[in-house]
Amino acid sequence: MPIPHDLSPSERRVLDVIWRHGPIARVDISPLTELSTMSVTRITRELTDRGLLVEEVLRTGLRGQPSRPLMVRPDAAYSAGVYFTTKDVQVGMIDLSGALLERETLDLGTGTPAEVAAAAETAIAGFCQRRGLARSLLAGVGFALPGDFIDDRKQLNPHPRFPLFHGADLQAELQAHLGNEVFVENDAASAALGERLLGVGQSIDNYFFAHIGHGIGGGLILGGRLHRGVHGNAGLIGVQFPNDEPRPSGQDLFDHLRRSGFAAEDFTDLQDLLPQTCPPLKAWLNRAASQLQRGLSVTARILDPEAVVIGGRMPHHLLQELAARIDGPGFCDEGVGLPRPRVLASALGPLAGVIGAAAQPLYVRFLEKA
Repeated sequence: MPIPHDLSPSERRVLDVIWRHGPIARVDISPLTELSTMSVTRITRELTDRGLLVEEVLRTGLRGQPSRPLMVRPDAAYSAGVYFTTKDVQVGMIDLSGALLERETLDLGTGTPAEVAAAAETAIAGFCQRRGLARSLLAGVGFALPGDFIDDRKQLNPHPRFPLFHGADLQAELQAHLGNEVFVENDAASAALGERLLGVGQSIDNYFFAHIGHGIGGGLILGGRLHRGVHGNAGLIGVQFPNDEPRPSGQDLFDHLRRSGFAAEDFTDLQDLLPQTCPPLKAWLNRAASQLQRGLSVTARILDPEAVVIGGRMPHHLLQELAARIDGPGFCDEGVGLPRPRVLASALGPLAGVIGAAAQPLYVRFLEKA
């Protein structure tokens, strides 16, 4: 059965609720979508007929008909995502339920878009062959790009560590090497989207996602929807931290550790480092958290979100250390009793990047509000 590409706004709303809350009874869908029970019944029947939903039969041992809550049919569609650092390319595949089925890490090479796309194509072809999947079941390939958009999301202003990604039409350049449609977001927006679909954002409709990558950026979820801004750069908090001064970025951390005698070139080198046993790391976390606390306090007061999520390419335990330090005295405590957002570490940690990239095609095709 071909992948549906023409869902209505109401169908997307219902599918989004079932994605996040399923298995869920039809009677419970209506209040979460603000649609009538009759409309929900009709829409869920149509989505089931189109192969996107399936009933899970629950038998309680009591007399009468068994409960038949609805859930997304995992094998109705698949999606691939690409997320990369200065050393390697991560390629992953998820199914329609969001489960990460495959993940492979490949060498970055010289770091050209063509090499990244070719590596992704090789990995995706291997995923499909191992699982016996037709490429027609792949909704697309999402790329999380390290930079900000210039020309209507065609041209990227890349982080200085990725100079070869400064192309005229980056999406078309990537598309030339892939057998499925390509989708692009900056890495912060992509990770924020992954968190919405599969992480702590499943139960939070409004949050700011602070992304610690080679630089420092942000993604914004408003009303359950990824808010891109006019040019695709909403959440660009890095401008608060001048490039010619110490800043709370991954590249700054690497430089700080190297000056202190610790070898660190990429995020994988941080996996075994602990602030309890690495004083330079502890000093950087304290300073970076103080900087982020000030910047995120301003951001939180402007946006008034339910939560601020700390995520990105750093190992999960370091994201937790940052979140704990930010969520303390000095964060949104002007002394007038205003409600303050929760500060949470990403539930997906560094996997948010590849999962968020893979979620892009599914989000656009099935869940994004038209």
